Amino acid sequence: MKGERAYIGVGSNLGKRIDHCQKAMETISRLPGITGMVRSSLYETAPVPPASGGWFVNGVASAETTLPPQVLLRELQRIEHVMGRPAVRARGEDRSIDLDLLLVGSHVVERPDLVLPHPRLHLRRFVLVPLCELAPDLRHPVLGLTMRELLDCLDDPSHVRMLARAAHPATTA
Repeated sequence: MKGERAYIGVGSNLGKRIDHCQKAMETISRLPGITGMVRSSLYETAPVPPASGGWFVNGVASAETTLPPQVLLRELQRIEHVMGRPAVRARGEDRSIDLDLLLVGSHVVERPDLVLPHPRLHLRRFVLVPLCELAPDLRHPVLGLTMRELLDCLDDPSHVRMLARAAHPATTA
């Protein structure tokens, strides 16, 4: 079965933030139906709105998947739970791990439990910077703009600074 490329936002603002992000990406890479993972560098960003846990570490992981988007989302939620994230939490609340399914191929989904592409992807510098590192020419399936074009026209004053460069440059998009 031919897979589709999925893009997953990874973030943490509690505890050993870099370790949490790296562990989550490693766990995702071992899921059945996931192959060829590439990872962006990790970046530090101020939380919006400000959170008591402090600045976030963010990155993006990308992999080929044969999992349907709903199944992949459930697996990401399971990983969050195993890593200590409560199943129910207030929006903007601090978290040891946050996994967002950003894109899966060119899927456009609007369901109560899943919206693809992620509804705020194009508004978040902390997502677009690492996404552009992996796939600057990837087109948003609804807006029709590339990730680089979205980043270039973004009206978001937040700062994103690199913390840990990816071990291997991304070669697939």
